Amino acid sequence: MNKKLICSGKLTCFSEQGMEGGQLAIADTNFVKLCVPTYGFQENEKVWDNIDNSKIGITSYPETFLDGSWIPTRDPILDEPDYRISSLFCGEERGDFDADKRLMKKYNFRMKYTQEKANEIYGIGNWKFRKPHSEILLNNGNIVMMGGTPDCEPNRPYPIPLAKFSRVTVNWNDGTKETKRKSDTLLVERGSYEGLHILKETDYLVVVDHTTGKKIIEGQINLIPLNTFSQTIKGHFVNSDWEKYFKEQYYAEMYRE
Repeated sequence: MNKKLICSGKLTCFSEQGMEGGQLAIADTNFVKLCVPTYGFQENEKVWDNIDNSKIGITSYPETFLDGSWIPTRDPILDEPDYRISSLFCGEERGDFDADKRLMKKYNFRMKYTQEKANEIYGIGNWKFRKPHSEILLNNGNIVMMGGTPDCEPNRPYPIPLAKFSRVTVNWNDGTKETKRKSDTLLVERGSYEGLHILKETDYLVVVDHTTGKKIIEGQINLIPLNTFSQTIKGHFVNSDWEKYFKEQYYAEMYRE
């Protein structure tokens, strides 16, 4: 192999904002650093212990500190089977009002439907439904679309503002599980464009086990074969093994003419 080692790094799929698929790339480990996250965590993020960097974990159950208490970053109402059939999800025209009642009782909030909203805005007796639960006709002949989705007091599903601080459960690589770990005591990987190499058809990759340094698989991109550019993530990969290496960001060496 008459090629020169260009870098060792992590395999990745790079795409510009709004473009799916994009280009296969490798991120040089010399430009990848561990740092405290700028914002809080979501589900399934990879983290490192800020004291012992050999401890690597995956996050779950993220919470945000808001108005003096910790609340789930993702509103749990979104995972309720009743939510998927409720007026909040389907609109008043197609929503299940019994599901609405169960959700309001369980989560202690109130839905304000079109009828109540129209009475407040236009007054009782000054309008009538033109289309059930959504479109109304005013006495002056104007037609008003009310939206079809009820308002909630307090608001559900609740929005979470972009927060710099959160806490999570972490499943560590040593088999332990830690709850209520605060985000400012964890680290995440951050790279830079400077260390990003877009792969070429004739580049040669050697995928290695990061902990042992042993070779897992190797090959020249156009002989594997891999499509360096694709409109979809799936479109890069003919060989499913290589799809795993890029999606899970395996470590590799990249050689080039």
